[in-house]
Amino acid sequence: MPTVICAGLIALDAVYDLTAYPEEGSKVRAGAARLVPGGGAMIAATAIARLGGTVRLAGAVGDDLFGRYLRGQMNLRGIDDTLVQTVRGETTSHSAVFVTAGGERTIVNQRPDRLLDRKLTGDVSGFDVVLADTRCFNLARELFEAAGRQGRPAVLDGEAPLPLDLLPDVSHLALSEQGLAEFGGRSLAGIASQYDCWVCVTRGAAEVEVHDGSRFAPPHVTPLDTLGAGDVWHGAFTFALADGSDEPDAVKFANAAAALFVSRIGDERFPTREEVECKL
Repeated sequence: MPTVICAGLIALDAVYDLTAYPEEGSKVRAGAARLVPGGGAMIAATAIARLGGTVRLAGAVGDDLFGRYLRGQMNLRGIDDTLVQTVRGETTSHSAVFVTAGGERTIVNQRPDRLLDRKLTGDVSGFDVVLADTRCFNLARELFEAAGRQGRPAVLDGEAPLPLDLLPDVSHLALSEQGLAEFGGRSLAGIASQYDCWVCVTRGAAEVEVHDGSRFAPPHVTPLDTLGAGDVWHGAFTFALADGSDEPDAVKFANAAAALFVSRIGDERFPTREEVECKL
C-alpha cells in the first residue's frame, strides 16, 4: 500500500446541525450535536487510512484534553502520529461548526500560532507522496523540499490565504475557489506555466477544472453534510497518485470519494477503496 505524509491543521470540531443559520443575538436549539476530529490534515489522513493507505500525520496539538482525545483518535483510525508534536502550555485548535439544511457549513476556528509555526521532528524518509495544507507553512516547506530531494510528488491543498513561497516546490496544486481568487483572475494554465506544476480548482458539487482545459464532474448525490469534503478530496487524490494513478484518474477517484463522504452522516462517512471504485 502507498505511504503518504499529511501535514497541517489538526483540530477538534464541535458540530451543530441547524435548520437555518441563526440571526445575530438569537438563541437556537441544534437538532443534533457531536464532537469530531477536524482540521484539513487530520481529515485527509483519516480518508487515506480508510482507503487502505499507510499515512503519517505531521502537525501539533496542545497538552490538553482535546489533544489527548485527538491522539487517541489517530490511533483508532490507523494514523501514524510520530510526527505530531505536543506543545506544552498550549490549547489544541478547535472549531464551532454550524451545518444547515442542505449540508452547507459555517466554521469558526481558533488555532494558536504556536501550533502552526512548527518545524519537523523525526525521520520523514520512505514516503510516496506528501500532502500539505496552507496552515503550517514551515512543515509544508520542509516536507516539500524532502519530496523534491527524493523525487516524490508534493501536493498542496491550495486554500486561502495562499503562501506563494511554497509554490516553487509543489508538483500538484489543488486550489479552492478562494485560493484561485488570490491569483487575481489569472488562468489555471498561466499558474501551471509559471510554477511548472499540475493545477486544478475544485468547486464543491461542480466540475473540477484542470489547467489543460479538461473538466471532471463528480457523481450526483444528495449532500447531508459538506464539512470536510474538500479535505477528503485532497486525501483521496493524493492516495490515488501514490498508488500509481495518473492525474485524470486521480481526480475521478477523489470526486467519487468526496461524493460518498458528503452523502453520509456519522462515524462511517469515510469511504473504503472498494466503495469508491464501485462509484466510478
